[in-house]
Amino acid sequence: MPNTKTVNRYHEPLLQPAPALLSVSSARMLAFWLIGMALATLPFYSTLIPPLSQHFYNLVRMAILADPTAFTRDFVIRWDPMPDLAMDLTVPWLASIMPVEQAARLFILINLVLLTSGTVVLSWVINGRWSVLPLLSFLFVYNRILVRGYANSLFALGLALWALAAHVSLRRMPMLRALVSSFSALAIYLCHLFPLGLFVLVAGGWELGCLLQERITLRRLVRHAAPALLPLVFPLVLLVISSTSQHSDEITFGLLRIREKLKLCLEVLMVGNRLGDALVILGLGGSAILAVARGWLSCQPEWRVTVLALPFVVVMAPFSAFAAYNIIERIALGAVFLLPAILAARPKDHRLQCWVAGGLSLVFVIRIATVAADWRAADQIIQTYRTTLSTLQPGSVLFQFERDISYPSPLRDPAWWNPPLDKVVALATLNGVLVPKLYLKLGQQPVLYNPDNTPLREFQIAQLNRPRPQASDTDLRAWLSEMHDRFPDLRSRFSAVYIAVFDPHRRLTSDLPGTRLISTLPGHRLYEIVDWTALDACYDTAEAQRDVDCAAPGRQ
Repeated sequence: MPNTKTVNRYHEPLLQPAPALLSVSSARMLAFWLIGMALATLPFYSTLIPPLSQHFYNLVRMAILADPTAFTRDFVIRWDPMPDLAMDLTVPWLASIMPVEQAARLFILINLVLLTSGTVVLSWVINGRWSVLPLLSFLFVYNRILVRGYANSLFALGLALWALAAHVSLRRMPMLRALVSSFSALAIYLCHLFPLGLFVLVAGGWELGCLLQERITLRRLVRHAAPALLPLVFPLVLLVISSTSQHSDEITFGLLRIREKLKLCLEVLMVGNRLGDALVILGLGGSAILAVARGWLSCQPEWRVTVLALPFVVVMAPFSAFAAYNIIERIALGAVFLLPAILAARPKDHRLQCWVAGGLSLVFVIRIATVAADWRAADQIIQTYRTTLSTLQPGSVLFQFERDISYPSPLRDPAWWNPPLDKVVALATLNGVLVPKLYLKLGQQPVLYNPDNTPLREFQIAQLNRPRPQASDTDLRAWLSEMHDRFPDLRSRFSAVYIAVFDPHRRLTSDLPGTRLISTLPGHRLYEIVDWTALDACYDTAEAQRDVDCAAPGRQ
């Protein structure tokens, strides 16, 4: 016989009415969400191009897809069913009715809408009532994944939250649940791969949790296994035939690097502003400790497996897979959005809960104010870059040399991420300048460099494999001379050759043989190569000195 204590408990009312703080009406919930969205979107009114690292690359890619004929000299487009196409399938279409910069910014705004509304709706489906607890999601919308510009991943995560809400809402219709979740999984796959994994794991955990609340029979096992496993069929088929499958062996687990993974989980809510980051971490940490100590949180029995599994999934997740990085942070961020949706708040210590809610609301307002101020300052920097890059000759090429390739932690160097400027020179592409550093890789994006430019990209990204993360003046000069040695036809192929040296802390000399300093920008110094003979003359000397430096004992 089924366990009558737990079957059909999905929407049981609480034993006692919840105070207004915890349980709210639909109208009030909508008002709270609209107010939260109005505040959360304020930073976007400060700038046309959000200062997000990968967003500069994404914006260029969207411009190429929106007008392919304008970029045929440097790029080719190859579509296949790869799992990273959220922006690529939507923004070029939006760009037909608005400028591409506005279309890309609107896409990121849609991410915020999906993430917060998905958390709220999933909470309602799970717990059977509207609650203020999932409004915590507004504290998470500005995070390190957003700062890194991984818009496709965030869009897919928001879609996964809504797909989970649909999955759970069909709890008594297993076949329809399997069908709907199969289409949901396909849509999530096309947006991004890793939120699909999270969707499947959470849906499967819920199905297992439901099964454990019943007397297990073969029929019930099939009723729960089918909706959990069938959604994987189409995505797996598409993954196998896609160009992404060629990166299936590029996985770094690091199972014993637990401390490093926990540190990344902490950093996922940081954006590079010391005040805002500290308040968010301390506010959430203190509130969580208080909630656990006072017994404020509860969980439906069928969700306990998922809640217990989420920390394990985060710790066991790989550092990189399928040539993509920051997977720990992406999975951790997904767990951060899921927990306020899964858990329910018990009506206890009403006055203390009011103080906690008020304190977290104040933290949210401060977070938005600091982000808006930072983005307003960053907009001036981005406009300075755009003005300078617009003076470069069309038909030229712009290489970049990075002094530091270590991507410092926001705990150690928050200013590096506020704003991240390592990819801003990509905007020169919009002015007809070839930038070999764009992140365009088979299996990751549908836009690729044409065969003539592929060697330039390979040379550009090869510096990421150099033995030392921090480069010296000797490394820079040797790199310049090696570039000319490998590509002696640059002068004939391009109208001009430019070098952007990314050195925000000004650790390298500004005196480069054979170059003319064009501009000193906040993160870069921009040069034009004017005397190739001088580069050739310093090649052997620079290479010899670099070998000596690398062999020096104690050299970091």
